[in-house]
Parts: sequence; C-alpha cells; structure tokens
Amino acid sequence: MRLRSHLQILTVGTLLPVVVFGLAAAAVIAERERDLVVQGGGERTLALLTAVDATLDGHIESLRALAGSSALAQDDLATFHVEMVRALQVQVGWQTFQLARADGVLLLDAEQPFGTALGRVRERPSFDAAVRERRTTIRDLYPENGNTYLFGLRVPVVRQNSTRYVLSASVDPSEMHKILERQRLPADWVGVVLDTNNRIVARTQGSEEMVGRLASVSLRHALSRAPEGWFRGATLEGVEVYTPYTRSAHSGWTVAIGMGADRVDSRAADIGWIFAAGAIASILAAFLLANGLSRRIAGPISSLATAARSIGRGEPVDPPTTSGVREVREVSYVLARAAKEVREREAALQTADRAKDEFIAMLGHELRNPLSALMSAAEILHLDESSGPVVSRAAGVVERQVRHMGRLVDDLLDVSRLTTGKVQMEFSPVHLGDAVQSVLDTFDAAGRLSEHEIDTDVAELWVRADRSRIEQIISNLLGNALKYTPAGGRVSIRVRGTGGDGGEAVLEVEDTGAGLEPELAPRVFDSFVQGDHSLDRQSGGLGLGLTLVKRLVDRHGGTVEAHSEGPDRGALFTVRLPTIEPPAPAPGDSATPDPGPIRARRILVIEDNDDVRETLTGALESLGHDVLSARDGESGLALIREHQPDMAVIDIGLPRMDGFEIARRIRTMADDVGDHRVTLRLVALTGYSREETRARAEAARFDRWLTKPVAIKDLARIVEELLPEPTSSSST
Repeated sequence: MRLRSHLQILTVGTLLPVVVFGLAAAAVIAERERDLVVQGGGERTLALLTAVDATLDGHIESLRALAGSSALAQDDLATFHVEMVRALQVQVGWQTFQLARADGVLLLDAEQPFGTALGRVRERPSFDAAVRERRTTIRDLYPENGNTYLFGLRVPVVRQNSTRYVLSASVDPSEMHKILERQRLPADWVGVVLDTNNRIVARTQGSEEMVGRLASVSLRHALSRAPEGWFRGATLEGVEVYTPYTRSAHSGWTVAIGMGADRVDSRAADIGWIFAAGAIASILAAFLLANGLSRRIAGPISSLATAARSIGRGEPVDPPTTSGVREVREVSYVLARAAKEVREREAALQTADRAKDEFIAMLGHELRNPLSALMSAAEILHLDESSGPVVSRAAGVVERQVRHMGRLVDDLLDVSRLTTGKVQMEFSPVHLGDAVQSVLDTFDAAGRLSEHEIDTDVAELWVRADRSRIEQIISNLLGNALKYTPAGGRVSIRVRGTGGDGGEAVLEVEDTGAGLEPELAPRVFDSFVQGDHSLDRQSGGLGLGLTLVKRLVDRHGGTVEAHSEGPDRGALFTVRLPTIEPPAPAPGDSATPDPGPIRARRILVIEDNDDVRETLTGALESLGHDVLSARDGESGLALIREHQPDMAVIDIGLPRMDGFEIARRIRTMADDVGDHRVTLRLVALTGYSREETRARAEAARFDRWLTKPVAIKDLARIVEELLPEPTSSSST
C-alpha cells in the first residue's frame, strides 16, 4: 500500500469504527436470517426423510406379511405363486415380485407362469446380506429395460434360525417422487432422495432425466464428511444453493433440500448495500481530503522505491535529498549508503572468487610438480633391471600413490571448472563400448583389476560426446566400484540400448561391495559426500568422483542415478545418454602399424623444478634418448641454438620467461633460420590444468600438452607420434 493510501486511511480513521460496527451488525443480521432459513429447511428435510422411511417400511411390511403365508410355510409353492400374483396386482409401485432359495436359485416370479425356469438371482450383495444376516435389505437403484430404474426390497424367510427363502420386490422410484411433490417446496428449491450409492431416486426438478444420476459433487463431498448438516454448494445445473441434508440410520438413504442462495442471501444483501453506501460516501469524502495532503510526499517516496529497485539490480542510484519530510531524507541517506556497501561487497566477492580460482589452480600446480618428480623416479626404478624386488615393489607403491594423488587433484580442479562453466567440451561420435574397453585396458595395465572378478556385456552403441570426458565418467564409476568392493568381489559393466526412436544408451556399473545407506543414496552425487569409513580411510577420497560424474553426464544431456538394496548389498550406477546413428567409416581406415623399437632423439627439457627436471631427464635417457636440460628460458634458448634438438619439453610456469613466451621465440627462431628448424616439436608441461591454459598453449603453437604428473610411457608415445622418422638434426 502506498504512503498516500496510509494518509487517506489516517484521515478517515474516525469514521472507521462506525463503519466496522455497522458492517458487523449487517453481517450478524444476515447470518441470522440465513440460519433461520437453513434451520427451517433442515426441519423440512427431517420430515421428508421420515416420510421416505415410512414408505419403505410400508413396502417392507407388505413383504413380511407375505413371508408369513401358510402356503409358504408348507412349501406349497403353487399356492404361494397365486398369492404373489395377487399381491403384485394390488401393491402400488411394485414392478416385480420374486421368491428365491437361500442359495440364490429363483423359484417363483409373479410375472412368469408357475414352473418357469428362472435361473439365479443377478444382484448378490443385498441378497447375500439378507441370507447371512437374516434381516431386511434394500437394493440400491438399478437400471431395468433400458432407461427405466427400480430399487429393490429383500425380506428373508427364516426357518429354525436359518434363512430358507428370500422374498424380493422391485419398486418404481416414482413412489418417492410422489412424497417430494406432497411437500410443495418453493419453485427455486430442489428436493432430492438418494440411495446409499448417492444416486438420485427422486428429484423435484427434472425428475425423470435425473433418476439414476450421481448427486452433485458438493453434496457427495458433504456426505463423505458427516451424515447430516448443511453446506453451500451447487446443484447439478450449477445453481448456487444452501443445502441441509440428512442420511437415515434406518435405510441408509439420504434426503436433501437445496434452497436458492440468491433468495437466502437477498435480504442480507439489501442490509449490506445500505451500510456500504453510507460507508462509501463517508470514505470518499475523506479520500479527497487526504489526497491533497499526500501529494507533497508521494513523489519522493516513489523516487526512493525506484532507487531501492536499482540497488537490487546493481545499477547506480540517485535517491532524493531535498524532500520537506525529514524521514524521507533519512531513508535517502540510508539507501545511498546501502548502495555503496553493496557495490563494495560485490567487488569483494568477485575478488574472492578470482582468488579461489587462482588458489585452486596454484594448488594443482604446486601438487603436480612433486608428483611429477615422484612419478618419473618410480618409472626409472621400474626400468632399471638391476633393481631388486624390494625396490621394484616400493617403486610400484610410489607410482600407484602418485596416480591416486593425481586423480584427486584432477577431480578437485574438474569440479571447480564445471561449477563455473569453464570446461570446454569437444563433441564427436564415440563408440561407448570402445570407451569402456579403453578404460578397462588402462585399469588392467595398472594392475587395478587383479583382485576382482570383472564381467562385461557391451552392445554396439554410439553417442555424441567428448571422448576423454566419457572415459572419465566410466573410469570414476569403475574406480568407485573397485574401491568399495572387497577383494574377490564382482564388478559388472554393461552397455545396452533402450531401442525405439530417440533411444538411449544405458551404461550400468554394478558391484557386490559395501552398498549405500538409504539416507546416502539421494545425496551420493553431492560434493564431498561419502559413506561411513573406519579410521584407516582405506576407501577414502575427497568425495568428488561421483560429483564429477553427475556434472559431466549433465553436460552430455544425460542422467545418472544410484541404487542400492542397503549396506553390504552392492550398488548399481546407471548412466543414460542419447544415442546417435553409427558414423560412416572414413575412407582408407586401416589398422595402425607396429611402431617398432624406440628410436633415439635429441630432446631438451626446460623445467625450473630440479627434481622434476632430473627425473624427466633420467627417464628419457633410460629410453635411449639424448637429453639436454635447462632450468630457465634463456638457458633453454641457448641450448636450442647450439645443439638443435628434435623436441623441447617446456614447463609453462617458468620464472622470468614463461613457457608461452619461450614457444613464441622458438617459432620465430624457426621461421628466421629456415626449413631445417621447422621439425622442432614443442610439448607443453604444466601443473595448471585449466582450459584457458590449454588454449594459450595452442595459440603459442605447442604440438602437444601434458599435465603433471607425467607418465614416461605417455611422453614416450608423444615422442614417437611427433617424430616418426629420424631428423637430420639428431646427433645421437
């Protein structure tokens, strides 16, 4: 509400108590008038229900009198059939009259000749109740011969405390309509009689068409809440009515009378209009008086609101400062102060966000340098055939732990980049089965599958995806399954399709391991969420692997879900991705030839970390290459000019002159010197695993990219890829 409205309300404040009192009095009078009308309708409803029950009892008493027939007592069915025919002729409203045995076989029908085969009773619930409970039952409304409806009465004939026969009469609902007509209800009232199924037996308006239909929704809802009462609702024609209703405890039938709401409310409306007219006239005069007073401050208040919205949108604000109202000036000052603080806080948050990204990147870089040195040292120990089994096992331990640390760092950095949307995806057709096999081969080569039983069932399916990220999804799920499955357990990997148009490729990784707690399953893909671990933390980690899976799957337009029957009952992770048609084979596809033995190359390593530089140098030398090394860019450029190596492995994060600048100078040098220098290949080596760093490396014309820690086999593979034939500059 605007300030102007508040001033107007204040101006007319003296009138408000009178207006409220008058409206309250009008409401009380209207309520009393309505209650009196509804109360009268309720009394008529009760009287009508009494008449309905009396009519039903009359028919029942007639049946009971016939049940006491001496002919029936002597099982003289022929004589009793004559009595039935006579009763059907004299009983008003009876349409059929039948006698059946307790097992449901029909013996006599007043409308059929004696001895006619009649079959069995068709409607069993009320019949069986009469037999079982030895009491009179009422059969609810049912259709007969098309659109004709009847209701039934059943009276058991009891002999020696058991039911021998059941007498049944079908009655025309028009008998109930006659009762309604005798009530002479007002023209805008609607009287209705319902059976226990809430179907209309008789109705004052549209009687013939309405028989057999369900009662109005509002009446059915009221009956479901209480057996008697009143409510405001609508008839089947949609007319608003007040409806008192009563359900008979004797027969279970209901009588309701709908009274036109317009008629009930009309008197209350008249009283309300009188009071409303006086109140409106008084308030209008007060509003005119308050309007003139409010204009002086309404403008500045609107300006304050505009300024507040601008603060929320981060836009510059200019709140008014010359208002004649002191409170407005105070609010203007506070808004200006708040806008300044919001701008300062946003700047601080942006700075903190940049600092966080830089810290994570620096953390990855600082962790990768020692990890790279450890990885290279472990691989050198493996290559040394003279080392004993103890050294070999120790080197294996170091290598496995370094790889584990590398995966933790990669998960941390990948989750950070995915969260901020900084991961660039390169989509292409990917054979999902090949990706699964590639991951399995990698795990097998690392000895990570040796203690488990691995089952695979892979269908031929293609998806559009980033190949490296798909393998990362598979690797994280497989690693998670192996981590939480004890030695000797089984891990199953399945790839199947759902078929049909718009089918899906379904990747399932299932294990027989530790399973998931029920409360953990919905949160297993959240960051830093893990199950309970013992203090040894043998199955530990950062809790980011599955978070990374979820976000990568989302980026591929798929879904992932986890399921487990409980602790120690294994887990199933299911990834669903849209499938594509298999791509056409590229012309000239053939098997890749065996590269043969490693050929010696002259390689320059430029790395400022002494341990990393020395271990890389030693590892490359152990492969038979001639290796030069430098700890900064100037020294590295001098060695290139002097020795003309075939390849340079350059760390990006060098002091004074970074790897990008070194690469640019080498390319310029190659362009100036001539074609014999173009064969120099450049490999970027960095601990900064960020997309922008990769893009800068490509812009600096690096041929390949390696993230620390570096596996010697990866570096050896790159050497063979970039230098397939010996070059004239090699001096080895």
